[in-house]
Amino acid sequence: MLAATAITSSSPHTQEAADNNCVYRNEIHHAVGERTQVLQDVAADPTLPRTKAVRCAQCGHGEAVFFQATARGEEGMTLFFVCCNPNCGHRWRD
Repeated sequence: MLAATAITSSSPHTQEAADNNCVYRNEIHHAVGERTQVLQDVAADPTLPRTKAVRCAQCGHGEAVFFQATARGEEGMTLFFVCCNPNCGHRWRD
């Protein structure tokens, strides 16, 4: 059995024995009809990368944020784009 250790914020190199060595796992199950929704304000998220190498098919704006996620019913990752035009917010995938 592996011993669980806790790293304290005061010293990242200090290890101490944990009182409880249980590992918890939280599984989230979605209903079949439920979809992952991308909020329109994702374009304002400063942590997401931006590109000017694409053009929105709906409004013609030349900037979009992009991120990778798993698409429903598909294996692997899919590249998603969201138009940065605040009046548009069109979403598409590559």
